[in-house]
Formats: sequence, structure tokens, C-alpha cells
Amino acid sequence: MSVRLYTALLIAAASVPAFAAAPVEAPITRSPELDKLIGNRVAGAPVDCIDLPRARSSETVSNPDTIVYRVGQSLYVNQPAGGCGFRFDPIIVSRTPSTRLCRGDIITAVDRASRMQQGSCGLGMFTPYAKAK
Repeated sequence: MSVRLYTALLIAAASVPAFAAAPVEAPITRSPELDKLIGNRVAGAPVDCIDLPRARSSETVSNPDTIVYRVGQSLYVNQPAGGCGFRFDPIIVSRTPSTRLCRGDIITAVDRASRMQQGSCGLGMFTPYAKAK
């Protein structure tokens, strides 16, 4: 390849703008069990992370696979893309290098009785639900 052609290709490649595709999140799939937890709370804009030290508890909803984190007065709902395979109210194990739990972090569902792993999955966006004012 000639130097001129190589230089022209480099200039052309550098002039093409790089676009980072924003992740597309599906809306939260509601179920009677999730509706009972959320009650009359109002959904806010989804966020990437929650602060683990502020999270008081978490619970799972099996259909669809959903984790509800109680952070302060709000509930943060997370539905991992593709599901996790929750069965029988699993223990949720998360490993994160920081004090924040974020979209893309891997969690593992563990059976309470047998302590066998049920499945692992990556978290999605966290949708906050606050009490209506």
C-alpha cells in the first residue's frame, strides 16, 4: 500500500464521528406481585447505580425476574435482561469493587435451602419508585 493511500485512509477514518449507542432499556414489566410491593408509588427516571450502604433490603419477584431494593424511602426496581432464573425466593449475592451496585454488575441467585446456585445475570437499569406527593 502506498504512503499516500495509507495516509488518506487514516484521515478518512479519523473524520468519521464515533457514536456510542445508548443502552436501550425495556420498560418495567409489571406483575401482581410487583404491583403489591410498589403500591401507589410513582416511577422516576431510571438510573445506572444505587448506593449499597443506603440499601436497607432487597426482595425478589419471580415472574418476571425482578429485584426490588429499598433505598431510603424509595424502591428501586431492577429487571435483568434475559432474566436470572429466580425460583423460591433466592438469596441474591452481588460482588462489586465499590459501594455502588450498577447496571452491568453480575449477581448470583442462590437457593436458600440447598445453597445451590440458581443462575447469574447482569443487572439492568434501576427504576426508582417514590411515594406519591
